[in-house]
Amino acid sequence: MNETVIALIRPKPDLGMVTGKPAEAVAAAGAVVDAPEGIGILASYATEVALR
Repeated sequence: MNETVIALIRPKPDLGMVTGKPAEAVAAAGAVVDAPEGIGILASYATEVALR
């Protein structure tokens, strides 16, 4: 259960740990740091994708 709660509250990553990593990893970590606090909105948990 702890892992689920930790995943939902989205702890902020330490940007010092991505120093020297690929640009994609740095950008992803930066996006999480800039994200709002909390678990987000209900729509962010949608798993469906639109098909043509």
